[in-house]
Amino acid sequence: MTPTSLGDQVPLCSGVPVHEGFVSRLPTCEMPRAEHGSAGNLESPDTRSPVAVIPQQLFSSAAACYARYRTGYPPQDVAALAHRLGLDHTQTVIDVGCGTGQLAIPMAQHARSVIAIDPVAEMLSLGRQAAQAAHTDNITWLLGDSSDLDTLVAPGARVATFAASFHWTDRPAVLRVLDRLLEPTGSIVTINDDLSDAERPDWDRAITELRAHYLGDDHTAATAPYTDPAEGHRAVLSNSPFSDIQGVTWHWTRQLTVQDAVGLQFTYSFSTPALFADRAAAFAKDARAAILALHPSGWVTEPFRVQVLIAFRPQP
Repeated sequence: MTPTSLGDQVPLCSGVPVHEGFVSRLPTCEMPRAEHGSAGNLESPDTRSPVAVIPQQLFSSAAACYARYRTGYPPQDVAALAHRLGLDHTQTVIDVGCGTGQLAIPMAQHARSVIAIDPVAEMLSLGRQAAQAAHTDNITWLLGDSSDLDTLVAPGARVATFAASFHWTDRPAVLRVLDRLLEPTGSIVTINDDLSDAERPDWDRAITELRAHYLGDDHTAATAPYTDPAEGHRAVLSNSPFSDIQGVTWHWTRQLTVQDAVGLQFTYSFSTPALFADRAAAFAKDARAAILALHPSGWVTEPFRVQVLIAFRPQP
């Protein structure tokens, strides 16, 4: 379809071209129109529970939006991290839970090779396309998860990275495996959002409230049997072979159109299109209205603060 105006567009994830005003490096989210005059029925009881989906469907439904709307990391911060890790284009990096390459692709500029692993084939396919668009040919994209590391990866890598993915793994077990796989000077890197709820902008808080009307307040209910780990990453690393831990914080902001801000919502594990099912278009329309009520210009600012933990084996 060809959208007639930005005002009629709401993002769902599939692989067709978007409005010509948007520039994308990948096949992107389809922009179907919700019925004019219709929006989510926020009073209806059946809008307060997420649709039951299996994890594969949960993430595969988000892949196109993930590639389109999920931010990468600032190149200067990735370069500084690579320097800190001692990367000089001669080492191998393992990126576990790589998604569509938000970290794997910039990290490949500093490594001999990157092994990018994800359990969702759609994510890997879009990651390959993104790497090709970036003229990056030293990434191997492998279907699997953290439990497959022993069979997917040969010993000798320098670094294993987990960009917003470590919490999805059996962390102690994965660290034991990586102790066998990484070279003696190897390290673990975890990258996670560190912005408090109070620091989130008004439009983000409005969308959080709206999402609760559709899916309920408990984010983990949407991703069961997954539950948020009770123990933080630093504590888990401290009790592992990689107990020499350094930390750094990255800060940045980016400007988003209202369309980008709405599309971003479908990239979160607790907010993927599969969870909304046939209510996704209505949610997107309501989200757009909520943002424009606060920011009539159609532009918003998204702040970032992420915590980066770099864990080494203690040296004698």
